[in-house]
Amino acid sequence: MQTRRVFLKTLLGLGAIFLPWSIFPAQWGEWIKKEIGHPSVELLLPSEPKPSTVMNSESLNRTAMDDILTLTTPEMQGRKAGSVGEAKAADYLSSQLSMLGLKPMGDPKTGFFKAFTIPPVIETKVNERLTFRPGENRNLRTPSADLLGGLIGENASEVILLSAHYDHLGIFEGQVYPGANDNASGVGCILDVMRRILREGKIPKRTIVIAFWSAEEMGYVGSLAFVRTPSFSLNQIKAVLNADTVGNGTIGDFALWSDGENIAVQAVRQAASNCGASALLTPTGGHNSDSVSFSSANIPAVTIMARDWLNKNHTPEDTPALLRPDQIHLASQILYKAVHTLAF
Repeated sequence: MQTRRVFLKTLLGLGAIFLPWSIFPAQWGEWIKKEIGHPSVELLLPSEPKPSTVMNSESLNRTAMDDILTLTTPEMQGRKAGSVGEAKAADYLSSQLSMLGLKPMGDPKTGFFKAFTIPPVIETKVNERLTFRPGENRNLRTPSADLLGGLIGENASEVILLSAHYDHLGIFEGQVYPGANDNASGVGCILDVMRRILREGKIPKRTIVIAFWSAEEMGYVGSLAFVRTPSFSLNQIKAVLNADTVGNGTIGDFALWSDGENIAVQAVRQAASNCGASALLTPTGGHNSDSVSFSSANIPAVTIMARDWLNKNHTPEDTPALLRPDQIHLASQILYKAVHTLAF
């Protein structure tokens, strides 16, 4: 009986390590072997979808709310970085990037994906908000991935980066944290902007890259990993527009986070004004988002969010019912106009 218990614990432990990878592309198998050694059994992983040369009309006509509803389904399990739920979300997003005909901008061998690892974390509640703090064994790391796809412009060497994190908090004490506003709303807006640009059929002057970061909730780990080992030169990035928790609150009332005035801030603020909305630089109050990773590298960056973003944030009540579709549509409009200012 004791031997059987040991066997079952070992099997479950191996499953916890390798199961998230079973949904990611086959090319990642080589990355696993390189990072943690060749496993005792060969991992059979599905192939990454090949980028389409023709845009898929079904994907092209999806809306931000379609993406949000997909990313918050129970099977996504709250999209905690390093989990099976996160892997399913990444699979959905990679399929959308592929069907939109975007160029893979991740690692050369993994297409849209850019792999990294995350250290252990412990869930804790602060003022009723679930958050993560560093775990014990910092050498025990879990695989995760960012996703990047690009629309190549006339000047391929200059990039405007549109981004949002797609991870959230997962399951805690038996409750799923869906993360509809934080940050399925930002992901939906970024896809919405790219779909609109593609429907118009215009070639931008600068290349537009959309990026979906993971492990933002663990300390901007995914975006920091990209900045430290980018899949293309950081010197190419002229501005970063990051969307985070944009879908609730008073319609037209947005806040901006940045380290100060820059072309990204100016473009978003002017776009908001043109849309009849407000988007003012606001103190972070100890919070932040993935734009900080790029600001630290002296790249003009800004995060746009709903001013009321903290309402029900990091709670199981952050569901699609919290969102205001008109607010999400307006956020997409603002980002679309800002991108036009910077890339066209």
